Amino acid sequence: MPIITIQVVEGVVLTSPEQKRDLLKKMTDTFISVVGDVARPYTYCIIEEVPVFEWSISGQPLPDLPFLYGPDYAAMHKKSNEIMRNYVESQAKKGIEPADHDHSWSRAQNLWEGK
Repeated sequence: MPIITIQVVEGVVLTSPEQKRDLLKKMTDTFISVVGDVARPYTYCIIEEVPVFEWSISGQPLPDLPFLYGPDYAAMHKKSNEIMRNYVESQAKKGIEPADHDHSWSRAQNLWEGK
């Protein structure tokens, strides 16, 4: 039995019952378009609304827009991106690439490099 779970900040992202119904239908329809109609009668789609300030990013309760757009969070992003970039480059120099058939490694690296 497939279960699709959507987690959002309560009252911030989904603001009307109509939006919620539309999202539930479209998420289910998208899932079924991939796996087939055989799963429709068994597919659950659940919206979990988390109260404001009861979840966080980087330990900062959300939604704290000044934090998300401020210099501290930007600095965290910059440092993390540098670490990830260095790691990806070190793996490429070693010739380490995941063995997959759709070349997702190359696509991800091109996206990373802005190509």
